[in-house]
Amino acid sequence: MLARLMQISDSASTAWRYLPGLAVCLAIASMSLWLAQCAGTGVVWALLLGVAVASTVAIRAEFVPGIELASKHVLRIGVALLGLQISQETLHALNVASVIWLCASVILILAAGWIVGPLLGIARDLSMVLAASVAICGASAAAAFAMVFLSGENSKRDMGCTIGLVSLLSMTAMLAYAPLTHAMGLSPQAAGFVLGGSIQEVVHAVAAGYSVSAGAGDMATLTKLLRVALLAPMLFLFGAAATRAQSGVSSLPLLPWFLVVFTLFALLNLFGFVPKPLETVAAGVSRFCLVVALAGIGIMLPWRNLVSYGWQPLALLILLSALLLAFMAGFVILMPFG
Repeated sequence: MLARLMQISDSASTAWRYLPGLAVCLAIASMSLWLAQCAGTGVVWALLLGVAVASTVAIRAEFVPGIELASKHVLRIGVALLGLQISQETLHALNVASVIWLCASVILILAAGWIVGPLLGIARDLSMVLAASVAICGASAAAAFAMVFLSGENSKRDMGCTIGLVSLLSMTAMLAYAPLTHAMGLSPQAAGFVLGGSIQEVVHAVAAGYSVSAGAGDMATLTKLLRVALLAPMLFLFGAAATRAQSGVSSLPLLPWFLVVFTLFALLNLFGFVPKPLETVAAGVSRFCLVVALAGIGIMLPWRNLVSYGWQPLALLILLSALLLAFMAGFVILMPFG
């Protein structure tokens, strides 16, 4: 009995270690979501507020465990929960040709990042994180690829800066792409396909689609979620390619646990085992986890070294975004539908 009580006491003590830092991240995340209702997005505000805290207040040692928990494990939980957004509706709403084109667009952007990034002087590991943020699902894909590809002292800086930049570019795309589809004279279905297939962040793609029409919003949502569904296979594929390029040996990398759970959740939802209310709740929890994690990343970010991130990553993000938009627009021009 005494041993059991001691075990409970140790567990409570361990949990208490994480509470101060985690509470700070939760507070920043809550404030970020409130600010996002006025302007911007939660992830950008969380990153900026985290950096502001770190630049003005010395982080005491007792806060570090909880902040690291948020920036690592809460981030992984957020990515894993994305799998519950993949449903049968995502696949049934698109015809075979559009699905193939969408998959090809993701592979094209990732391959372009693999090739063009080093030509711009960007390390290939970082260029793959940048490309994934454009090709798949913005901050979530950047975080997932960063946890596999990035390591070393600059990894937090590279992840934080990439997520911040791609979120800002995605907001710009949300405002600019919808009028562009109107100027092109696209039908609602075609407009939704272009918006969902080219805007980086899920929330921005959905908002841009519904700003055109309800039909365009539905198509943009389903198209974007199909891109999200490609997160695990693309990370597996390009992770294997990176392993072979570095070691010269063809081997299949082990998927991290959060991508295994992502895949499991997606399969459960595809086969109808996940209730619709749970799917809706999971989407909100996933987004909140990402905002909490970005608060932790911002606090631990070596902000004095941000200048060393350089202009090349931004140039690559803009180049890949323009290429993706052209590729998606080309499909609806060559093969109009809806």
